[in-house]
Amino acid sequence: MSFPFADGEFLTLRVGGGPTRPERLLLIGRPGATRSVHVHEWTSNSWNTEGSGYDTDPAVLLGEIEEAFAARAPVSEDMHRVRHWLTGIG
Repeated sequence: MSFPFADGEFLTLRVGGGPTRPERLLLIGRPGATRSVHVHEWTSNSWNTEGSGYDTDPAVLLGEIEEAFAARAPVSEDMHRVRHWLTGIG
């Protein structure tokens, strides 16, 4: 399996699950000129699969991660670093 990322060009993030949502493992690329970000994701429902890759708006992904953080789900990286990675600000 190969990923569309060069070394150091992605952020690995684990977002804990809850009663209504699975745990997530995300490889998050850097936002590109198109202002989309490529993500490769596995969940606690798909650990033993190839996962899924998709492009999304960085603000949408950040909103999902912040929502999980606000709900006290464990997030494996400091939120300041996640925000900086996805927005370039900070």
